[in-house]
Amino acid sequence: MVLSQLELCHVRNLTEAKLTPSSGVNLIFGANASGKTSLLEAIHILSTSRSFRTPHIQHIIQREKLLLRVIGKVADTTGKQISLGIEREKDQIRMRLAGETVQNASKLASILPVQIINPDVHKLLEQGPKYRRQFLDWGVFHVEHSFHTIWREYNRALKQRNAAIRIGSKQADIQVWDKGLVETALKITDLRENYLASILPVLQNYTAELIGFQPEFSYSRGWQRDEDLAHKLNASLEADIAQGYTRAGPHRADLFIKHNGLPAQASFSRGQQKLLVSSMRLAQITHLKQQTGQHTVLLVDDLAAELDEDKRARLLRLLKETGAQLFVTATEADLIDVSAWENVKVFHVEHGEIKEVVY
Repeated sequence: MVLSQLELCHVRNLTEAKLTPSSGVNLIFGANASGKTSLLEAIHILSTSRSFRTPHIQHIIQREKLLLRVIGKVADTTGKQISLGIEREKDQIRMRLAGETVQNASKLASILPVQIINPDVHKLLEQGPKYRRQFLDWGVFHVEHSFHTIWREYNRALKQRNAAIRIGSKQADIQVWDKGLVETALKITDLRENYLASILPVLQNYTAELIGFQPEFSYSRGWQRDEDLAHKLNASLEADIAQGYTRAGPHRADLFIKHNGLPAQASFSRGQQKLLVSSMRLAQITHLKQQTGQHTVLLVDDLAAELDEDKRARLLRLLKETGAQLFVTATEADLIDVSAWENVKVFHVEHGEIKEVVY
């Protein structure tokens, strides 16, 4: 899918804008705080209903406005157009897909897969396993359509078990949820491990290209690999009750990334971290295209940051090779060489106004 039209209003300092993006690369330039990142944020919201910058919707809705709105059209390989849109207020969300109201943002995400590379990519490495689980789950979600349903069932059982723990239920009442928890946990684990095994050759090619070596990637299930999860839940029930939550399961899983025995977050420079996470995003985009034929919209915020000219050129070449629709920001247009693309559009952002410029 390609984002062929985009309309937005009241997204931070962007009062109103209407764009017809290129299917290739869209270069968005302007001074800091002009609204470049807000444009990328609007596209991310259209796909996921969430911002990549903050969990607080009131920080995204333009000051003194009640809601934000993002509307788009996506075109498939045959040229067929599908409309999608989202409105967000402080306490409400409304979503539409192909003229119908939908209740789950996963419907939008399945139509418009979006990935992002931005100055905060180090969070994937440095700020806890949640971000690394999200990396895996994005890929599994788009390749295995059953994953979302299984994940929802698991989370329902987990929430019920944790609620029973918190209110001091009898052990037998807590363990009522174990069977469903274990069944879905094992399915999630299998899907994640299979996905990692499938994407790893692609990922290793990209890391070799961008950082010059191949780190080691390994998946930790959230409980010991040689231990039966049902037995683990039973054996650790009293400790779970003492802690107030379930401590074993795929919600505690992690993706370990090491080089020469050291974690990447401890041994890589910020530039290397950016290239490593870029490799991971590129691998997902390429793998998705190989498995399903589906293209991804890739948002790259401040590509030039922490990368010298040679590394920028190398990354841009690989970005083009993925075939992804690219939205890339920079403070100056000449910082990003887009000459390799046939389909190019350039947008200038100034004081919250977006204008297409002749390239």
